[in-house]
Amino acid sequence: MGRAPLKLGFAFNLGLRDKTPEATARLYDEVIATIRYAEQVGLDGVWVGQHHFDITPGPVPSPLVLLAAVARETARIALGTGIVSLPLEDPLRLAEDAVVLDVLARGRLHLGLGTGGANLGAFEAWGLNGDDRHRLYDEKLARLNTALAGESLTTDSTGTTDVAGPRLQPYLPGLPRRVWEGVTSEQRARAAARADHGIQVGAFFDPAGAGQHPKVAAYVDELTRVHPQSDPRVGAFRFLYLGDDKNDVVREVEPVLAPKLPFLAERGAQSGNTTLKGLSVRDYLDSVAIYGSPSDVVDGIRADPVLRDFGTHLVANASFHDTFDAEHARRQIDALVGEVGPSLGWRPDVTAGTVAGADVLTGAGAAR
Repeated sequence: MGRAPLKLGFAFNLGLRDKTPEATARLYDEVIATIRYAEQVGLDGVWVGQHHFDITPGPVPSPLVLLAAVARETARIALGTGIVSLPLEDPLRLAEDAVVLDVLARGRLHLGLGTGGANLGAFEAWGLNGDDRHRLYDEKLARLNTALAGESLTTDSTGTTDVAGPRLQPYLPGLPRRVWEGVTSEQRARAAARADHGIQVGAFFDPAGAGQHPKVAAYVDELTRVHPQSDPRVGAFRFLYLGDDKNDVVREVEPVLAPKLPFLAERGAQSGNTTLKGLSVRDYLDSVAIYGSPSDVVDGIRADPVLRDFGTHLVANASFHDTFDAEHARRQIDALVGEVGPSLGWRPDVTAGTVAGADVLTGAGAAR
């Protein structure tokens, strides 16, 4: 039996040039409407990034709050975070927020977590050192896992778990199977497998072949050994830009992307990828994106080593504008659903659902 078709998702890595409350409210409304549209046309999931403070272009420091609003206006589509910077969170507070959202969403939350590399400038505001982010991540992930597992959250005088201690309420046994970790090393990929979590890969500074593939292979190896009953969950986040052809995409993105290339090259170098310096827009796209006509994109997806060998979820990030463009997002979603997905054996899910107010929490997202 062959592998199941990829599940298709869309990433909202939002920018907003006008940071006034009125503009922010309009953007949130446009995002919610776009997610409703994504559900109507059959996409499997949407993923919202987190960016803190005014030192980033992103206006969503609290993606769970935004997704709670989305949950009340949708019924089927999976709602993911891509990602929450766990070192900057109180893990028990995050667990409580997550379970409330998952109840509202009737089991559709996918909780993506990371070490906060995209929010390094925010650590100082919390009185933290960004160099400590990996240690903080491990400590807080252990606490979060304990809470989501429904275990006691206190110890007695001997340091032993107090069986009579408080536990997370509500307890949702399906939610731990919908936790995803953004992995930055083979060691962390194996740790995610031991926790029976999914993994997310796909930063522009981590090439799909030499960078991501060994990590994903380590994850699959460890998961097969430790949790042989569990299917791997590998979310590959990819910059996907669809147009008439490659030249058309270059013409569209160049005015916005070209001025950003020095910053992107510097950001990549900080994370170990020094190959982005001095590239043209076309060379940059060739290095970090899958782009062009739908047939070009299908060919690129098929050639992608992570997607080819291990991928279960393909999450398309089509953002390049300084401010979220809802019309552009819908065009990209249409091309994904109408041309790219079917060429890969994917079919849209247009199952009717009941928006907010269903009688039973079914946990329908648990197997996604």
